[in-house]
Parts: sequence; C-alpha cells; structure tokens
Amino acid sequence: MTYADTDFFLALLKPTDWLKKNARRILEEEQGRIYTSETTYIELMLLAKRYGLDPVRIAIDVMAICNETNGEYQAAAELITQNVGVFDSFHAVHSDGKIISSDKIFRKLGIKQVDLTDGKSGE
Repeated sequence: MTYADTDFFLALLKPTDWLKKNARRILEEEQGRIYTSETTYIELMLLAKRYGLDPVRIAIDVMAICNETNGEYQAAAELITQNVGVFDSFHAVHSDGKIISSDKIFRKLGIKQVDLTDGKSGE
C-alpha cells in the first residue's frame, strides 16, 4: 500500500496542475494500493475554496481512489457546503449525535450538546 498526501490529490482534482501528468501516471501504476488519512481530507476541504473545488466531489473522488467506504468524509463535506466550518463539520460527523462544546453550531445541526458555557446538556 502507498500513502498519498494532499499534493497528489490536488494534482488530480484541480483543472490544471504542474504535477497532474505525474499524478495520473502514479494513479495508474498504484491503482488499488493508494490510501490516505483524515488529515488529507481535512487539508483538502480547507483548500477547496481556494482552488474553486466542490468539497463533496473531492470527498467522493478521494474515497474512490482509496477504495474508502467511510461515509463520514462525504457527510463532513456536505456540511461544509452548508457553510459549517471544516473542523466543526468533522467534529459533527464524529460526534455520534452528542458533543461537548461551547460552539452553538452543533445544536443547529440537531446534535445533542453538553454546553461548556453552562455545563448543561441541551437538545
């Protein structure tokens, strides 16, 4: 298995990139043996706006390249398209429906919250 970092995926996903030709060749050579981490997904989501890329499309494409079936990456990307911050989106999908936080966005998303500001659990 070969770990791929953000540069590899950006080269493939951006319309033009000076590394695109090499990335395509490597993708072909390493097909079915490429994997990455949540760190790469987060970094890609942070860079999506800069490069005019759709976060959901990024998640779907990277998951396909990595034969990844974890739907949390796509769920986080969908929250990002709804103007939820990148990190809050990943926290939300990992929360399993309940989170300790002072950030009010989680209640707006329907996640039960133990609010750090008052220590009370809210629905």
